[in-house]
Amino acid sequence: MTTQGLSLNKIVLAFALATSMNAMAAEKFCEKSFDVLIRDEKGDGYSFQNKKLEKLFCNGRFEGESFKIVNGTEDEAIKLDSENAELVKKAANVYYHLTIAKQFWIDSVKSEYVGKLPQIIVRLDITNAFSNVRHFKNAELEKNYNNAWSIPEGKMARPTNGEQKTWFKEIWFSPSKKLLTSELAPPSDGNNPIHESLLLIKDPLVEMNKNAIIYGTLGMLAASTVNQSALTDMAIKNLGSLAVIYGLVEITKYMDHWFMNKYYYIDTAMIPEIIYHEFAHIAMSDTLKTVHSVPVIEGMADYFAARVAMRRQMYEKVEDYSTNKSKDTNSKMMYHPYLEGAWNATSDFTLSLLWLGKTDFEKQNALRAKKGQGPLANYDDLVFQAHYHLNEYSEIATDMTKALIDACREKCSSLRPGINTLNQVFEKKGMN
Repeated sequence: MTTQGLSLNKIVLAFALATSMNAMAAEKFCEKSFDVLIRDEKGDGYSFQNKKLEKLFCNGRFEGESFKIVNGTEDEAIKLDSENAELVKKAANVYYHLTIAKQFWIDSVKSEYVGKLPQIIVRLDITNAFSNVRHFKNAELEKNYNNAWSIPEGKMARPTNGEQKTWFKEIWFSPSKKLLTSELAPPSDGNNPIHESLLLIKDPLVEMNKNAIIYGTLGMLAASTVNQSALTDMAIKNLGSLAVIYGLVEITKYMDHWFMNKYYYIDTAMIPEIIYHEFAHIAMSDTLKTVHSVPVIEGMADYFAARVAMRRQMYEKVEDYSTNKSKDTNSKMMYHPYLEGAWNATSDFTLSLLWLGKTDFEKQNALRAKKGQGPLANYDDLVFQAHYHLNEYSEIATDMTKALIDACREKCSSLRPGINTLNQVFEKKGMN
């Protein structure tokens, strides 16, 4: 046989092999279409649209290369034709939006870690709490509703039947339950925007009025003649202001019900941004543990959820599915040390700080483009790089700001303009 004949045979064999592999790949996946919840790009509207679920295995279940959607603590994936229509709706919605989230992290953030993630189990309607030694806590001891969280990998402390069970990272969505808001938030808490805003400005206003009384009195006493009436008027004016400030702080504690719906409920598996948020936790879990709810970790997950959703208002209520309060990427909230507390993990301050950085870097990149210069940085890449410098104990003012600057040192094409841009962002948000 001639050399030419051998080469031809190799070509034919390679073609046959490629055709066979394509056929096997086609048989491996069976795409199906389902109605899923799609937010409007602007406003708070939404609709159900028929979308394909990609890379589903051909086993008749909500299971694919990247995700396996199960019910509660079960091991088997939910059937595509399950008689539980609501469960099918949630499974389709979660699978679709998780696929979008993962693709964003691969295509836009170019995360090698996400690209190598094995299949993630996603649990719907799970009421159990998480146990790092048993996986699931006894459902009778503690039940969870209206929540979603990402679970770290682990293993059981004791072997069962001679085998020590292990699990990889998971995402859990607990079921929705309608609860009376008044029972969740006692009136005296003052968890409303007016009261919280007054708490932010109370200390500087009190200090200003105290100083006015002290220095005003000293100034008058130093004068050759003291006007008793003027001194009294000044004291009454400033003491009156102090009384008003303290009075308003106390009164606004009882205004919570003005800002609340009568009931609170949220079906987290139906809210796209929550799904994006939970996957962001998984995507950054190589350094940021998924079981700590603190402002830095939650705010970074919020930022990437907002990047996937590309909407200003995040998490706002969806009729029949949630009464959730929205977060604003353009929030004007200024920094205050009280924002560092774990109880403020749901605040939109960190989200708005990171989003302002995105806006300002885009402006700088546009100006540089007009001058024929390359971009200062890919800001998403900058935020992602910052997570390598953070952990579950990091704070906003001391740690996250430094992490962003360190990330700029590693990623910015021009160091001084990059760091100056970040410092200007910090100043705009009250971190001088």
